[in-house]
Amino acid sequence: MKLLRLSLTLGCLALSLSSLRADEPNPPVTHICEPVSPVVSTAFNQPTGPTRKGDVNGWQAGIGEWTVKDGSLYGDELPENHHPSSLTYRVEETDMIITAQFKLGTAEHVAFGCRDTIAPNLHLGRTFISKNAIWVQRMSGISKTTKAVKLQELKTPVDPEAWHDLTIEICGDHYRAQVDGYVVEAHHERFKDAKGLVALIVKGQGAQFKNVSIWKAKPKA
Repeated sequence: MKLLRLSLTLGCLALSLSSLRADEPNPPVTHICEPVSPVVSTAFNQPTGPTRKGDVNGWQAGIGEWTVKDGSLYGDELPENHHPSSLTYRVEETDMIITAQFKLGTAEHVAFGCRDTIAPNLHLGRTFISKNAIWVQRMSGISKTTKAVKLQELKTPVDPEAWHDLTIEICGDHYRAQVDGYVVEAHHERFKDAKGLVALIVKGQGAQFKNVSIWKAKPKA
């Protein structure tokens, strides 16, 4: 009887561990960073009503209006804000990888941003995607003190009605953003700084996101 109970216990433990492994995202394919462990992976398939401040599937709505419906996250800029919409996730990482799927829809552009750990989390760097370009910029400051310099840009059409795959790798001063088969890379000392926030950003309305993951990373040997 004791052996039977032990076998059942071990069987339940194995099933539990198997379920945990099944829930973890697969490591992304990368070029300059090696994935170490997932920080968060959000499918954005749990419906929420329109949210302007507060929790959206574990992320925090701060500016604009965010809604999860029909299996994806919608982020809309509000005219009264005079500022692109922003949804953030708090992290404590230096080298990191961000993966996501997005659709531009009718938005002017979407962006994936990082902010540092200096209160109140100053801007650090950002990838922008519009229907005709992809670019990377380094940043500093916050609010009216924000400064940004575009480092690299690739002019290319991006279908606003199609879903696109994004992988951002930041290791040391090296920043690599890949949208489908298109790559934009840049180097800057600012990218070495610790990251305290990751943000999804929309200029305009109608953009969608799903399957957003953040990974702790290290430089590839």
